[in-house]
Amino acid sequence: MERSSFQKPDLHMHSVYSDGTDTPESLLQNVRAAGLDLFALTDHDTAEGCAAVRALLRPGDPAFIGGVEFSCRDGRGKYHVLGYGFDADRPAIRETVAYAHHSRILKMQNRFGYLRERFGFTFTPEERAELMGLKNPGKPHFAAMLLKKGYVKTKDEGFEVFSDYRETEPTLPPEDAISAILRSGGIPVLAHGILADGSGELTEEEIMARVERFRAAGLMGLECYYSAFTPRQREIMLALAEKFSLLVTAGSDYHGTNKTVHLGQTGGADPRRLRGFYDAIADRL
Repeated sequence: MERSSFQKPDLHMHSVYSDGTDTPESLLQNVRAAGLDLFALTDHDTAEGCAAVRALLRPGDPAFIGGVEFSCRDGRGKYHVLGYGFDADRPAIRETVAYAHHSRILKMQNRFGYLRERFGFTFTPEERAELMGLKNPGKPHFAAMLLKKGYVKTKDEGFEVFSDYRETEPTLPPEDAISAILRSGGIPVLAHGILADGSGELTEEEIMARVERFRAAGLMGLECYYSAFTPRQREIMLALAEKFSLLVTAGSDYHGTNKTVHLGQTGGADPRRLRGFYDAIADRL
């Protein structure tokens, strides 16, 4: 397959290795059914699922690129940084994944106390063990447990109970995530840029400042095609990619049944705009 011939990519999706509902087997089945010709698994703060997917690939399957999505925060905001095509055995990426996972586990532990003190929600030792025993637990897992116990009526309500939670856990600065990906031979890309960490919305001035700042730190690409972007937001991101000479990527942010987003739902990705990214990953597929 020629480098620029991918017509239906999806470079942002999650599995049971983080907060998705698809196993590697079901994810690959769904990728095939969706007609994708290039896909990347980008679980939160872990690349463990990528090896599992790669072991299942058969001749004729869509092209696959390993990835990760780091959850980052500093005094100026929250950010998600995608990494593609890195060497998962490099110390830089292994240490960064371990740090991010440790922070995630601490946050889960602290949220038990928050829910008890704020709402009176309690969990049995078995329920706590169930959540903490997950590969990379997060809010979706808590929301599902709250729904199961009858503390909330919908998963959305399960997310909303954390709206006042104040994070005190160690954080991964976005520049550190970018550096780790680069030092591991990968391509760092800012996820859902103008939507911040995916749950907010920045002004044009704010996202431009972020992109300029992260470009100076080594950022190589922007997720310009994204399932939740409006046409205007997509155009803003494409203009920034051109202005700062950054690669363009496309992703759905598929989470299985945890989100109403489908594989390949990237907002009308133009394959011509992704050719630079395709060229950059050609020797890593």
